[in-house]
Amino acid sequence: MPWNVPSVIPLPQDFTGFDPGSSIPCDAFSSYTRHLPHWRLPHAAYFVTFRLADSIPRAILAEIQREAEEWRKKGPLSGIELAEWQEFQRSRLRKLERVLDDCHGQCLLREPKHRQTVTEALHHFEGERTEMLAYAVMPNHVHALCRLRDGHRLEEVCRSWKSFTGRNLQHQLGQKGRLWQEENFDRIIRDEAHYQATIRYIAKNPQKAGLLDHEASVWFCKSIQDANPQMP
Repeated sequence: MPWNVPSVIPLPQDFTGFDPGSSIPCDAFSSYTRHLPHWRLPHAAYFVTFRLADSIPRAILAEIQREAEEWRKKGPLSGIELAEWQEFQRSRLRKLERVLDDCHGQCLLREPKHRQTVTEALHHFEGERTEMLAYAVMPNHVHALCRLRDGHRLEEVCRSWKSFTGRNLQHQLGQKGRLWQEENFDRIIRDEAHYQATIRYIAKNPQKAGLLDHEASVWFCKSIQDANPQMP
């Protein structure tokens, strides 16, 4: 069965983008640093990737951690460094995606029943904490495109997703220990072209990784489904 790629991709209502080369609205924009700097903007759409703890080989993970340490040493980002950070983040995510698509680790989410645990979590607070726009649940990682409701932060929502699914999946497997890698990778969607490219990336990800239809789950919001009635 071929994976379906939407041909018409309407923007979400009241879409808010962010151009890293423009002046930052000081009263709205914020950032925080954990292992990496993360940008936050109210009503923005975020493309977030979180992955199973065994999904990246140790040597590659060490390289990623080294690069993160170099950015931490820079301290607060300002001016041209913000645009440089955004480009670094894009390059870093492309590298990560190539590694993830090689399906390292146990790939627990290749099993439909385990993916269902994840998809149920992604939809659990729909309309209350999040507006889910699209996602792909791959064998060893998850891509989600969403917006946050007022009063909720992306890092808190992701922590909730991973905590709930981690407990449930480890219980199903009869295992203990951490299931998900602690750090998430996320980007603010800049504009309409970026939004459409992200939707297409999510749609094509299983095909790019050479997966069969029972090995991954892809979902799109109602506005995209309605604009593409030919999609099942």
